Amino acid sequence: MVVFLRCSIIVVLALLAGCGFQLRGAGLAESQLNIAVINGLSTPSSAYTDFIRTLEGTAARSGSSQDGTVDVTLRVQGFAFEIEDGAVDAQVRVVEKIARLTVEVAALDALGEALAEPWIIEVSQAFRTDRTQLLGSFGQQSQIEEALYQNVASRIVRSLDVLIRMQAGEAQAGIPGSESDAG
Repeated sequence: MVVFLRCSIIVVLALLAGCGFQLRGAGLAESQLNIAVINGLSTPSSAYTDFIRTLEGTAARSGSSQDGTVDVTLRVQGFAFEIEDGAVDAQVRVVEKIARLTVEVAALDALGEALAEPWIIEVSQAFRTDRTQLLGSFGQQSQIEEALYQNVASRIVRSLDVLIRMQAGEAQAGIPGSESDAG
């Protein structure tokens, strides 16, 4: 019985590996890009500083090393974080709010040339707060803000990884004698 269980587990794992199954984000660790983030804003806010810290941490977790050479530079050209008041229910004392984060980013190669057109990423999340619980509402708002920062930072790093892989594939396709030309 134990042998059958082990064999079935091995077969399932082989099937998953054979169909291209990967853990989410596993491909990012293989890229080993060195990413630098530069400020493209004239007056950065504290929210912007927090976002940059999150972006740099996400890039570092994706396999970016800090050996001094920079493969890709991210220039943050636009940043806006705002919380808008939505519906208010006076009887229940609940306020619905919408947190919105918009970031415009340009990716530059080692020579400072644009790798692609700048892209804009916007995420938002609605949440409710109780006006009688100010400390709890502030804590909830801070958690949502951090979640939005992490969401956008992950999207930027994944987009950058896809962009670099596409360009590497195009460059390899243009090289005579490469694998793509041999077949």
